[in-house]
Amino acid sequence: MELASQDGQQKLIRSCLVCGDRAPRPFRAQDGYQIVACGGCGLRYLDPQPDAAALERLYAETYYHSDDPLARGYARYTAEAENWRATFRDRLRFLPAAPARLLDVGAAAGFFVEQARQVGYDARGVEPSTWASAYARDELHQPVETGTLEGRAYEAASFDVVTLWEVIEHLPDPRAFLHEIARVLAPGGTLALSTPDAGSLAARLSGRRWLGWQKVPEHLWFFDGPALARLLDEAGFTITHRRYVSLTVTWGFALDRLSALVGVPLPAPHALRERAVAVNPGYDLMIVARKR
Repeated sequence: MELASQDGQQKLIRSCLVCGDRAPRPFRAQDGYQIVACGGCGLRYLDPQPDAAALERLYAETYYHSDDPLARGYARYTAEAENWRATFRDRLRFLPAAPARLLDVGAAAGFFVEQARQVGYDARGVEPSTWASAYARDELHQPVETGTLEGRAYEAASFDVVTLWEVIEHLPDPRAFLHEIARVLAPGGTLALSTPDAGSLAARLSGRRWLGWQKVPEHLWFFDGPALARLLDEAGFTITHRRYVSLTVTWGFALDRLSALVGVPLPAPHALRERAVAVNPGYDLMIVARKR
């Protein structure tokens, strides 16, 4: 993948991340941004993309208290603490059993690290958002460092498990990132990641209304299973498991997203809107892979 700067705010993508093709075709415009489709493998991606400074501004505190969560960020991330905990407890069952050295990359406010440590993992996190990582340390008392995987420069083979929950689609260079994960994982170590699946049945049936297309510019890449499999193989991983995973959310959250999908308001009493429910609409694809 080749990059070129543009106007100090954006960068142009000169070639496809997955196959190197240089002839993308327009796919759709969204909120002033252009999503293109690779002419070789079909990967959809934002082009041009925000530069590093623009991305840093995007993930400030307002990202976690967004006034437009359908488009970017979260309406009340920390207020949904119990729902995040339930979501992450479910994810733990797909990982190698504790004890193990675990690194959660893009750890946000630390809820996954907290749940992993409670069941015996030697878990820590790294998170680029100054606000979110400080919340993890100050409010949850969890070992979440402020920074990036590349910037922390962990020693080789430092971890047995690395997790990336809804992170890879945000990264400027996912290929280099996966190679760095392979470096910090011990031989035979496990990588578990999840991301919205642009090739899912739900995405195909929803067409232009699929909610994944709305998340720009925070989502830079719109992966499907074959694209992820190719990148993981190149980075030295063998996929051992894949499935769509559940999220525990409020009924209000679920109804708001269903309403946006079908284009029809779906009102509900306040008491119902605040009630928690586990949903699996075939949106978030989880892949577990072993380092070869």
